[in-house]
Amino acid sequence: MREIKFRAWDGKRYTTDFFITSEGTVFKPHYDRDAEIASGFTIEQFTGLLDKNGEEIYEGDILQNNARGHALVVYRYGGFFVELFDCEEFGTTCVPLNEAFLFAELIGNIHENPELLND
Repeated sequence: MREIKFRAWDGKRYTTDFFITSEGTVFKPHYDRDAEIASGFTIEQFTGLLDKNGEEIYEGDILQNNARGHALVVYRYGGFFVELFDCEEFGTTCVPLNEAFLFAELIGNIHENPELLND
């Protein structure tokens, strides 16, 4: 059973200091007053897996897989997948994220390092 965790990208940085109502509204707490609605957040879920260095893998992370190049972690079809970027085929392949990717290394994320997907 995996731990359910989320992180949020606010357009400038990641934070874990937020909460989500059952209706899906994101609130950012303030310790000196009531919480306020936070808009423009991108919420990303922890996959439950760690990379080869023990780093947590979230949606939006970019992995370096020596056998296939860079891979973007996505949530699709009710589960976590990776989009493999293969320069030779000039396209992407979507495969399930599983323990085989534990030998991959977390090298960035879609928000802070989008250029890694263009390499």
